[in-house]
Amino acid sequence: PELLEAFAPLKWAIPLLKSPDWKWRHRSRNTQPGDKADTFCRDTMHSFDGAHEWLEVHKKPASGTSKVKKALLLCRYGIGLAGFPGICHGGAVMTFMDEALGAAMVATETERLGGQWAGLDPGYKGLVDEGRPIEEVLKGYMVTAKLDVKFLRPVLCPGVIGVEVDVLEDDGRKMRFKAVMKNGDGLPLVHADGLYVRIGGAV
Repeated sequence: PELLEAFAPLKWAIPLLKSPDWKWRHRSRNTQPGDKADTFCRDTMHSFDGAHEWLEVHKKPASGTSKVKKALLLCRYGIGLAGFPGICHGGAVMTFMDEALGAAMVATETERLGGQWAGLDPGYKGLVDEGRPIEEVLKGYMVTAKLDVKFLRPVLCPGVIGVEVDVLEDDGRKMRFKAVMKNGDGLPLVHADGLYVRIGGAV
């Protein structure tokens, strides 16, 4: 009930949150405060009246497959993400777009592993501390390779936004997406096309 109230302005998204065909979770990459990973989204984006509620939602894969075709990012945020007066900072907007694609990627990795995504291997900490090459630290993980963003309308701040993501391609080695950020009335605010690739090749 609290989440439905928080995202009530997104009239088009509420039916998806209520649907048994969609799964939702609070945004997380299974890291803890003090970890040398995910600091920007986990800490910085939430500080100083930034992101208040941040959900990742995806449609369950069709029977017999683990491929996710649709995902959503939903966020309610405060004045901490402002750029110009009353407008969300462009860097925050692009972060939301990239993270929306990331939500689709994480959902896919989760479904591939039978519903449990382990997040980052704790061993990464040792590799980072040892100064190992970043390709070694990230081997096997999907990362952003391309993100083309087109701003259509100002994104208000404070505000509540939703980003719809369609997975266009997923071959285990790369994923292509298109995404659109919408306001409460479903009006498109931002478009994005993106590509994620797996460091080290296919699974």
